[in-house]
Amino acid sequence: MEKFKNEVRDYYKSYYENGDKAHLIDHADDVCTLALKINQKCDEKLVILASYIHDMFNAMHRPTHNELAYEYVKKSDDKFLKELSKKERLEVANAVLEHRASFKGEFYSNLSEIISSADRGEPDLEVVVQRSMKFNGNAHDVYEHIKDKYGVNGYAKYPEVYRKIFKEELAYFQKEADEITVGKILEICNV
Repeated sequence: MEKFKNEVRDYYKSYYENGDKAHLIDHADDVCTLALKINQKCDEKLVILASYIHDMFNAMHRPTHNELAYEYVKKSDDKFLKELSKKERLEVANAVLEHRASFKGEFYSNLSEIISSADRGEPDLEVVVQRSMKFNGNAHDVYEHIKDKYGVNGYAKYPEVYRKIFKEELAYFQKEADEITVGKILEICNV
């Protein structure tokens, strides 16, 4: 499976080259690693494909990158997607469509839930602060972003599988997010 993962990574890597610093190929690598770790029911090939496709259009148009990826999966005959059945293609398409933290509604399949969970990353405030700093660039914007997205009442949706696996860590993480200060962000980033 490692060979397949490397081939998929190499194939889609160019889509990530002009992304913001928080959405480069290393983010897709992290999503893939965590998705494979928490996967229990899905075909690993579909997990790998969805992991590397989910943010591939982020550099092109962040607000609709998930919709662009969905259309790509449905319509493209690239070397990996053309090998999928209609059912598999629909699973991957919906997984990339539904991966965002702001997604509202029920997940189409287990694959959607796994990719969305993996895209959240493990609940680690220091990692989230550092990644957010790459994207936002300044501590005040990171502060606002973390409060709005990751706090107990934040907009980030945590799929059921995520809440089961990271139950204790998530509760602590959300508490930390609610209590974060600009000073703590600067301390984490060594500024």
